[in-house]
Amino acid sequence: MKKKFLFFIIFIFILSAIFLITFSPLTLSAYPKLVSKLVSGFESIKGWIIKIATPAAAVAVRYRNFYEKI
Repeated sequence: MKKKFLFFIIFIFILSAIFLITFSPLTLSAYPKLVSKLVSGFESIKGWIIKIATPAAAVAVRYRNFYEKI
């Protein structure tokens, strides 16, 4: 009888822990300070890469057309 009671208590504890972890109403959609800084940093890096890559792509297209004409 004591083993069944102990098993029941442990089972309820584990089940409640799973439900708390799974259905926890945390603010997962909100950006914390660190995440927002990282996102803004990556967005600025993306902008820099686009600014650098655009003239390089234009030069590559120009030289490709030049070499096709030769």
